[in-house]
Amino acid sequence: MRQQTKTILAVFLGVLAFSVNVSAQRNAITGTVTNTSHQPIANLWIELLNDVDSILKRTRTDTTGRYSFQGLSYGTFHVRVVTLGTGYRAQTARIELIPATIRGTGSHNEQIDFSLKTENETKKPVATSGSRTTFVQEVPEAARKAYEQGIHMLETGKNTNDAIAKLQEAIQLFPTYYLALERLGLEQVKQGKYDQAREVLSKALEVNSGGTSCYYAMGVIHYQSKKWTEAIEALRRALALAPDSPNAAFEHFYLGLALIKTGKSADAEPHLKKSYELGGNNIPSDVHMHLAQYYSNNKQYKEAADELELFLKKTPDARDAENIRNIIKQLRAKASKTS
Repeated sequence: MRQQTKTILAVFLGVLAFSVNVSAQRNAITGTVTNTSHQPIANLWIELLNDVDSILKRTRTDTTGRYSFQGLSYGTFHVRVVTLGTGYRAQTARIELIPATIRGTGSHNEQIDFSLKTENETKKPVATSGSRTTFVQEVPEAARKAYEQGIHMLETGKNTNDAIAKLQEAIQLFPTYYLALERLGLEQVKQGKYDQAREVLSKALEVNSGGTSCYYAMGVIHYQSKKWTEAIEALRRALALAPDSPNAAFEHFYLGLALIKTGKSADAEPHLKKSYELGGNNIPSDVHMHLAQYYSNNKQYKEAADELELFLKKTPDARDAENIRNIIKQLRAKASKTS
């Protein structure tokens, strides 16, 4: 029975990973953007990102505040409202498009609406990391202007390629410009240009060895490149430098996954738990599947069942949901016998 439980869990993990890449191309995410008086906000940029914050699509809200992303595959996405320069506070929502049936037929249409507050309506400022260290440089005026133009383009949703060209111009004018190197590298990671980003971020870290965001981005690059040891090293460095940074939840998440890949599940467990503790619903729900597998392998059947129930709570339309419920029953039965 123990082997059967472990096998089903392992198979489901494989199915879950596969489902993210299913090219159904028949799904959609739509919604409206309004202010707190329920008035539509037109002409705002809305971005669709994958689970590593790479931009997949962009669109603008129409005169009724509506936006739409069509022709999507199954998987995990983030919808981000770009508000910089508008006076509104930014918002991001996470959504999983998962087939409701085992065969994955049909389509999945999800609506996500946003109600934006202005800066004046928000009483509390956005929390910033107390561990972050400001890196100060004296930058030539021409390089600084090119950098600021590039940042403005990115923050107002203008052409990303033009913005990147401005960042590259700033670096050409001042090759050790840390902020320009850091942002260029991060944008290249979002675009999936990992080789280019690795080179740029390495230069940034030569200038400032305390660049927390650079280590996090390098960790993502190494993880996506299946260089598990390098990913572990970079992500541990990022957490050591700024354990309460805004990226900490995902740093723990990717560190936990990389440790699992190297066969260190016991070391991965506290990082996966911490990622969920810090990130909540922003962390992909398969964190619970990984934890359930770990607990089941270590005969912690109650904890394994609890994690599977958390997974189903976050993804009630998950593939093979009935099989998972059966596994939960088996695990509960085992837990009662060993208690």
